[in-house]
Amino acid sequence: MTSLPSETLSSPLLSEFVGALADDAEYEESRLRVAIEVLLAEAREGHADLLNSEVDFVRYVAARLPGFRAVEQEVAAVHAADLLLARGCTLGDASAVDRFEQDMLGLVTAAGRKLSMSPEQSDELRQQVRMKLLVPGSNGATPKIGNYAGTGSLRSWVYATGLRTGLNELRRIGRAPVPAGDEQLLVAMPDQNDDQQLQYMKELYRTAFREAFKSSIGELEDRLANVLRHYYLDEMTLEEIGALYRVHKTTVMRWVNKAHAELEVKTKSRMISHLQLGASEVESVLRLIQSGIQLGLASVLAPGSD
Repeated sequence: MTSLPSETLSSPLLSEFVGALADDAEYEESRLRVAIEVLLAEAREGHADLLNSEVDFVRYVAARLPGFRAVEQEVAAVHAADLLLARGCTLGDASAVDRFEQDMLGLVTAAGRKLSMSPEQSDELRQQVRMKLLVPGSNGATPKIGNYAGTGSLRSWVYATGLRTGLNELRRIGRAPVPAGDEQLLVAMPDQNDDQQLQYMKELYRTAFREAFKSSIGELEDRLANVLRHYYLDEMTLEEIGALYRVHKTTVMRWVNKAHAELEVKTKSRMISHLQLGASEVESVLRLIQSGIQLGLASVLAPGSD
C-alpha cells in the first residue's frame, strides 16, 4: 500500500484531509474516501449544528490519528460524533459546552461514588474535572478536552478522567480509595454503560488483562512510554511535553495515540492467544481493552507498581 500525493486527489475535502496527515501515512484512496464520508455522516447525525466546516473537522480528525494502521482503518474507528462535540468544547462553542456539561459530567459524579467519596467530595470532583477539561490553561494552553482523539467513546474518556483525578485527590489527602489498590479500577467503567456480558468479562479476565497490558507496556519504545508517563501521571499538557522534546503539540498527540493503538493491538493479541478465546468472546475482549486503556496506564505506569 502506498501513499498518494494530495495533489492527485480529485476531492478538495479529501485533499485537505490528506494534507493534515503525517508524511509517512499510508492509505488507499477509494477506501479512505468512503471512510471519510461515513465519518461525516456519523458526525452530522450526532451533532449537525456543530459541524460548521467539514474541511476544518476532517483536518482536526487527521491531526489526531495515531498512524499505527492504514489511515482508512483508523478513520473508520473514530467516534465521530464524540470527537465533534469535544472539538466544539475546545473551541469554546457555548452549545457544545452546555451539551457536554449536561450529558457527560454526571459520569464524574459516578466516578466519585465508585471511589467511595462523599456527595460533597463528588460534587467538588465534578467541578474540578469541569475546570480541567473545559477551561484553557493560565498560559493560554488548549483546554484538556482537546486531548480527546476519538479513539474510544467520550463517555469512557470522561469517566476515566474522573477516576484518575479522584484517585490523585485521595492520594493527596492520604486516603486509600479501595482496600486492594487501584488495580481494582483497572477496567472499571460506569455501571450504566455495562451490559451483563461485559461485567462478566471484566471479572473473569481482570488479572489476565493486567498481565497482558503490563507486558505490552514493556514492549513500547522508550520515548512512547515516557510520553505516556508525562501525559497521564505527571499530567503535563501537550504543549509542555512538546517543549520537552522540541516538537509541536500535534506530534505529541500522534505519539500518545500511536502508543494507545499499539497497546490495544498487543494486549488484544496476548489475551486472545493466551486465553484461547472463541470468536463469540472476542468482541467483549475488545470492549474491555478499550474501556481499560486509560486506567491501565494510570495504574501500570505508576512508580512502584508491580
